[in-house]
Amino acid sequence: MSGITISTLNLSNEVKESLLQEMNFLNREGVPVEYAEMHIDKFYFLDCSLKEDDSHFNADQEKILRFYLANIITDLLMNNISKEFIQRVIRSKYRFLGTSEFNLVLQNAYAYLNNLHESGDIGKTLSRHNQILLEVNQYLDTNSDLYLEGFFRFRLKDYFTELEKSVELSMDNFLVEQEYHEFIRLLQYFVEVQEPRIDEVHVLIKDQQNFYLLDEEKQPINQEQLQGVLTDLNQDIDYDDLLLSALITISPKRLVLHLSAKAEIVDTLMNVFQDRIIICDGCPLCSQTALVPNLAIETKKLKP
Repeated sequence: MSGITISTLNLSNEVKESLLQEMNFLNREGVPVEYAEMHIDKFYFLDCSLKEDDSHFNADQEKILRFYLANIITDLLMNNISKEFIQRVIRSKYRFLGTSEFNLVLQNAYAYLNNLHESGDIGKTLSRHNQILLEVNQYLDTNSDLYLEGFFRFRLKDYFTELEKSVELSMDNFLVEQEYHEFIRLLQYFVEVQEPRIDEVHVLIKDQQNFYLLDEEKQPINQEQLQGVLTDLNQDIDYDDLLLSALITISPKRLVLHLSAKAEIVDTLMNVFQDRIIICDGCPLCSQTALVPNLAIETKKLKP
């Protein structure tokens, strides 16, 4: 009785180990199987079959073999082969990427494809696994030879389309990150070359649209020290950008953050001011941020 021959262009040790583990497991469970590897031209052939000379050879054992091989093939398609195609797409579209950049885009694209990122839906991944497994089983019902790359490209067209979209999403996010890091480096440069106007500034962040600036004496920052920044208040200004501009204009030697609410700007401030910045772990001033609104200058009330 014939077995199943899996062919591929790229036979990694990981692929061979996966097959051998399953073959060994089946043999331990009483299903006599054997495995042979061949290399012809650029193709690798992995022949998996029942031992025909075994006296217990029967159709049920063949079904078990095909069931396990279908699961192995599904895992290979969703892991090794999908990564291979992601690499091909990236190399084809984004040849300018360096090695580390290439690997980063590859890693994130694979995570997006299989919903392994932070907000990913594992249930969706399991559903896709079952769909691919069904497709493989249907194919093996009438075929004994399966070419992994060909099956992926032409029998899993929807999955391949998602793969391309995952690469685009990963690349878009990579470029956004690059722009952000360039922006941070530019701001770091401004901070370094700017002459400090104040030794110490206390920033009280009340919420996403309100902050207060105090000097080292815990007094409101003089509006004259913020000229050039305040003119932006007549426009539709993002308050994170306003706070960042104000602090770079002042360029304090020491920056203390008092937080009564979470704010996205905090990470940016940490990156820009680095060793100049301290986050207060709780003091009377932190609680006064919410209780005493006239303690300092509030951005909504600032006028040039």
